[in-house]
Amino acid sequence: MTLRKSIWWKVPGVVIWMTAVGLLATGYTSGAGLLFALLGVVAAFLLAGALENCAIRLSRLWLAAAAAVGLTVAWSLFLRGNSSVVGLLGSEVVYSLTEAENWFMGVLCWLAPLLLSARRYSIFLTVEAASLVGIFASILAAHRDGSIHRPFFITDWLLERNYDPMPFFLGAGAILGILLVVWMLSRSSAKRTLLDPALLIAMIVALFLFLPDGKLRQLSAFAGGAGGSEKDKKEQQHHQGGQGGQGEQQRDQNQNQDPNPSSGEGRKSFPVAVVSLHDDYQPPYGTFYFRQDTLSNYNGRRLVRDASGKLDTDVGMPFPAEPIEVPLRDRADIAPGGRERIAHRLRTTVALMTPHSKPFGLIDVSKLEPAPNPDAKRFERAYKVESIVLDADFGTLLNRSLGSEKWTPEMWQHYTEVPEDGRYRQIAEQAKLLLPAHLRGIPIAQALAIKFWMDKNTTYNLNVPQVDEDADPVASFLFGDRNGYCVHLAHSAVYLFRTLGVPSRVSIGYAVGARQRGDGSTILIRNGDAHAWPEVYVAGLGWVVLDITPEKVITPPQEEKVDQDLQRMLGEMARQTPGSSKEENPPAGDGDLRKALLEAMQGLSKAMVPVVLFTLLALYLMKLWRRCEPRFCNPARLPVASYRAALDSLADLGFYRDHGTSREAFARRVAERAPAMIDLTDLHMRAALGPAAPRVGREQYLALSAAVARQAGQGTQWWRRFLGLLHPLSWWKVS
Repeated sequence: MTLRKSIWWKVPGVVIWMTAVGLLATGYTSGAGLLFALLGVVAAFLLAGALENCAIRLSRLWLAAAAAVGLTVAWSLFLRGNSSVVGLLGSEVVYSLTEAENWFMGVLCWLAPLLLSARRYSIFLTVEAASLVGIFASILAAHRDGSIHRPFFITDWLLERNYDPMPFFLGAGAILGILLVVWMLSRSSAKRTLLDPALLIAMIVALFLFLPDGKLRQLSAFAGGAGGSEKDKKEQQHHQGGQGGQGEQQRDQNQNQDPNPSSGEGRKSFPVAVVSLHDDYQPPYGTFYFRQDTLSNYNGRRLVRDASGKLDTDVGMPFPAEPIEVPLRDRADIAPGGRERIAHRLRTTVALMTPHSKPFGLIDVSKLEPAPNPDAKRFERAYKVESIVLDADFGTLLNRSLGSEKWTPEMWQHYTEVPEDGRYRQIAEQAKLLLPAHLRGIPIAQALAIKFWMDKNTTYNLNVPQVDEDADPVASFLFGDRNGYCVHLAHSAVYLFRTLGVPSRVSIGYAVGARQRGDGSTILIRNGDAHAWPEVYVAGLGWVVLDITPEKVITPPQEEKVDQDLQRMLGEMARQTPGSSKEENPPAGDGDLRKALLEAMQGLSKAMVPVVLFTLLALYLMKLWRRCEPRFCNPARLPVASYRAALDSLADLGFYRDHGTSREAFARRVAERAPAMIDLTDLHMRAALGPAAPRVGREQYLALSAAVARQAGQGTQWWRRFLGLLHPLSWWKVS
């Protein structure tokens, strides 16, 4: 029985397809559907094997399969829609029955024609491989950003041992790829050498070991960045710009938990991130602001995120896989003339404890860089941020203009557009009266006057009715009792700023009081720190926070005091300080499978270098000794040593005596190139087998051996002779 007729060649294909179909069906059907999907794989292989020798046209087979699937679906719809059948058997039985037949027939009618087609036409091998890759890619797509870990029974086990699940899933993909390559090559009728699968497997292993996670995520983001369902887009818009209060969102632990300043009072506070300062810094306004998103586009009803991608370029970047320079506008580290520093660069490291859709950083972010996850068991991911932070207070900014001379008229209109309601102008003019007469014409002083007016005339209160998601959160607040929280305050301030021509926007993120940091260098961010605040654009500096802090407060925004011990402990974990649980029992490769394998390979390579060098030296010495042995060996060994030296010379040029070929036959085969080989072979055979071998001196043996090498080399190109001399194993096949 040949391998082609044996059932064993089908086993790898059955295993691969059952794995793919099983993983795919798990998320879409019941237990009965899963079982019959697996049975469908087995049935497809059996049917394809039975039809292999039948003279059936593939077009008819595919049409018959499509018709069978259509009839199965129609029959399932009939059973589910027939009240008599449902009443007789029960809805659960009908559902299980229809799921079983749908998955069985679906798998059978797709896989059997595909397998049979792949055996007849090589193009269908590509279709089959693409189908498998597509199935596995769709199953593991949630892992491409490193923030959703499924299946939990695998990832939880890994996270408990401080291992990042991502490399393990990549490793599983590499193993499946290797199995797929081996299976595909074993089914090809073309004659192949072992070099083909070896090269493909080496490429897969190299991609697994050396392609960074960040590059894969960048490729997946590029491939899927423009797509997405309407549901996904609405959810993204809600996280990025929705300001109508929906109350506390009951989110799954593995869903993005972006800052939600519209959440009401009474929610349970939990840590979402730890920020480590690389240098001491105290913000002049007494609060650390971490910006994630902005709302600047007035769409006729409310402020929403700019969708053009041309404005607000300081937000919306992906998590960095490599250093990202944040594209922006005016930035200054020192005041003109260098007399007084008004801003400086500050580096921080952010370690996320809950998933977020995109990074946030201490304003004003100028650069994002990747950072290793300090502890995959406790942190989602980490990244580094370089920010330009403000040192001067608002009094030193009075001599600066607002906006930028580089802006186009369209940009000015974008950041100053406001509802056409005269009441905003009335309040703005009323606020200007708080200023001394000589300051009322200064734009930034006008913005400060509006802030002071709102501080005195608004009340911070979380116990207010939440605004509908599509409604404007300003009018009912500003022209009503003025009771509200940060969303109402920020939007109202921006509307009033814009009424006076001050370019402004609303930013969303986290706001943490400077006193909360204590004496350490760690800032613990909690979900209750979610905040929205107004910003104005100052020439030479960019967006500057001008937050509203009402004097009257009914419900404080964050009543719980931060646990300093918890903040310090999480900071130590994020910095991987000695004494942390990870340092006491570090996993191999710091929890990265590929890093552990690379470290092992580096260690082996260091140990293998002397071994390889010594082996090469031994091989060359052996090769040299076999050539020189006839000059020094015992006279009784001269026939064997001389004959072997001649064979080694021929081997350098590619002439080998095949297994089973007699010495005389080999001598006749090479006699055209090396006639002396016949005489040398004759002497060798007489000495080995003859009863009375002739007495021949060492000089004659050496002359015949040298003649064989000289004659064979005369018709060979120089580079071929040179490569033969360099080949350390050319003598290995000599027999």
